[in-house]
Amino acid sequence: MDIVYLHSPITYSIARQLQREGELRAPLVVCGRGMQWEGAFASVIDDGIWDLARTVAFLDAMVAALPATFTPLRLFVPHTGYLLGKLLKLAAAVQSVCYLEEGNTSCNPLLAAPAQSATVDATALLHMLQARPVLMQRLGLTPQAILQINAVPAIWFDAHHPKYGGAYRVSPQAFPGLPKVRTVSLAPQGALGQEQRHWLCFLPNIINMVARCGQHSEEAQRNLHGLMSSLRTMQALVASQHARLVMKFHPVDEANLNPQFKQQFYGFGLSYPSFAAQQAIDAQLEPALFDFTRFIVINESAASRYVELFQGLDLLISLNLF
Repeated sequence: MDIVYLHSPITYSIARQLQREGELRAPLVVCGRGMQWEGAFASVIDDGIWDLARTVAFLDAMVAALPATFTPLRLFVPHTGYLLGKLLKLAAAVQSVCYLEEGNTSCNPLLAAPAQSATVDATALLHMLQARPVLMQRLGLTPQAILQINAVPAIWFDAHHPKYGGAYRVSPQAFPGLPKVRTVSLAPQGALGQEQRHWLCFLPNIINMVARCGQHSEEAQRNLHGLMSSLRTMQALVASQHARLVMKFHPVDEANLNPQFKQQFYGFGLSYPSFAAQQAIDAQLEPALFDFTRFIVINESAASRYVELFQGLDLLISLNLF
């Protein structure tokens, strides 16, 4: 049985294409960061990173959607660099693990080797999993394997593991050095309604910035003030071009920021979900597949990679604010 974990527009877009091509067959889809899938899907906060409770919650959601009878599993995931990836490689029910391109991370050659690993409390993890005997049985996890979890190397793209099943990319730079890499073609989604020109603004990852600087730090406040000032200037520029600004949050921010906080940004332009509803387009797809008049990307982001790939550099405006 195929299981897909997606958490971003590009992983969603690749999964949709693989389903159309028949590569994915009636998959069980697990969605993180507020993503959705047409039809039934399991919803999780994220893959858990190194947090025991969130990682087990992911497995709970996945196993709850599995058939009652034992079925070999083929996983499609962005990476296996955290605790979830270690557990999936230890699970006897998982026959193969395939990777889906997820952005700039997928293009880092260093992540095909052991990366920095966090030590987890293996005994606490075992107790949590033993309280879920159906999960243990269904995935084929043993106490002996779980207690050795810290000995398993943290490798984001583990092509040397016997369960490695290949990787799927759209960028030619993704998964450097890995074998069995297939490039997936994503078709442009056609013209948007052109009664008004629209410029799409990819906002920076605000949650990561605040975590890096400190929630109440002066640096974080300066960065937010500078971002708002830049958006006011941007709004005036776009209006002078007889166009309208559309605001797109990073997937992490879209899923986790306070709605009232996000509303402040919609004073500068239409929210991307509202725009997608007006245009009757799939808001889950990679936005660079749509024919916006211009794409503005604030700070380093995989958004620039996909605008260049699908639309060309002529339509890309890059700004580095912090």
